[in-house]
Amino acid sequence: MKIAMLFLAASLPFMAQARNNTPQDTLVVNKPTKVTVITSDSLQTIYIQGKEGNPKYAYCNSIQLVDSNYVSTSTIDNDFNFSIGPFGRKQTKSQKYPTTETTMNFFAGFNAAPGMPQAADLHPFSSWELWWLIADCGIYPWNSHHKFSIGFGLDWRNYRIKGDTRFIKSDNGTIGLGTYPEGASPQFSRIKVFSLTVPVRYHFFSKYLAFSLGPVVNFNTHSSLKTRWKADGQKIKDTSSNAHVKPVTIDFMATIDLPSFVNFYFKYSPCDLIKNGYGLHFKTLSFGVYL
Repeated sequence: MKIAMLFLAASLPFMAQARNNTPQDTLVVNKPTKVTVITSDSLQTIYIQGKEGNPKYAYCNSIQLVDSNYVSTSTIDNDFNFSIGPFGRKQTKSQKYPTTETTMNFFAGFNAAPGMPQAADLHPFSSWELWWLIADCGIYPWNSHHKFSIGFGLDWRNYRIKGDTRFIKSDNGTIGLGTYPEGASPQFSRIKVFSLTVPVRYHFFSKYLAFSLGPVVNFNTHSSLKTRWKADGQKIKDTSSNAHVKPVTIDFMATIDLPSFVNFYFKYSPCDLIKNGYGLHFKTLSFGVYL
């Protein structure tokens, strides 16, 4: 009996070693996205984020030294967040491509009209554009630097002139320029256009600069003319609900995003805005900022 007890006591260290070497105590993570090791005098913590086939995988193991021994605490979570000091919480993000996103933007800018007769006296900073890009659906096909997108939005534009010249619509529907009645005090005359827009763009992103390029298809669903002036102390308004703009026009668009968080956009259309055979011929140009 004593011999059996001595044999059992002698076997305990080998049994413990064998247990520690079993596969259950071995963690293998293939192709981790990020490994962080934090070591202090009495504690070492290992964070593993992401692994092959599971970008949301997360593993944490803390080893605390206690009198030349250690106490190990491990956690495994597929959606693990942690913070280190003042840097706040970090969340693992998938690095798998292709990946998609949908954004929304607001554009506010000014309009010019290349080709407009000089007599119109159109000033860009008196003519405005408001564009709500409701949804811009993009795909990153290869990495985070390149994206292709297609969107849908609503656009309001006006082309406003001052001085002694105004927009007029004749009885046959043609749009032209004319003068105010004698003794009138002009205020403004403008053409307004409402459009459904479909931008198709390529985007490039870098650490300090981002830009996009592409066409914007405008489905011009409504237009109008309005002129205001004063005569004999009375305010007078002349309106018309159809300016005979082309039903479809195309802009070429560029955006630039700067590190200062100021984002600029530019649009130019080589198409005449007014239909052929209906008077005025001019292109459109707009520029401004967006969020």
